[in-house]
Amino acid sequence: MANEQVDKKDTKQMNDLQQKYMQFQMFDQQMKQCRQQLEAVQSQMAEVQAVLLALDDVSKSKIGSEILAPLSAGIFVRAELKDNRLLNVNVGSSTIVEKSVQDTKALLERQILDLAKLNEDLLGQFTSTAGEAERLQAELQESSSE
Repeated sequence: MANEQVDKKDTKQMNDLQQKYMQFQMFDQQMKQCRQQLEAVQSQMAEVQAVLLALDDVSKSKIGSEILAPLSAGIFVRAELKDNRLLNVNVGSSTIVEKSVQDTKALLERQILDLAKLNEDLLGQFTSTAGEAERLQAELQESSSE
């Protein structure tokens, strides 16, 4: 009778440990995904910052000067600058509109603010998940030393 109670207690403890370990693995996976999302957001922010700098350069360039215009990633064509004040901007759904450099910069600055907010949210989520994972890890270490 006493052995059955010990076996049930051991089985319950093993089940609890397995459940905590599975939870810990889930938190670890969430943190990896969050880290990847953070890297992607930070990369997008850097790209937008680079475009803002390029817009400053274009607006200061002389009409008729030679520029390199991208055709695709890493592929450029030599072109002549015909206008340094108006840009053709894709605003979504393959819709292209003419915008001034200032309006385009304002649009990009809003994108940076949105990305910064997303980055902040992701950091909060990562921190929260990391805290839960640390708590669970401590419980697992405590349980395994018993």
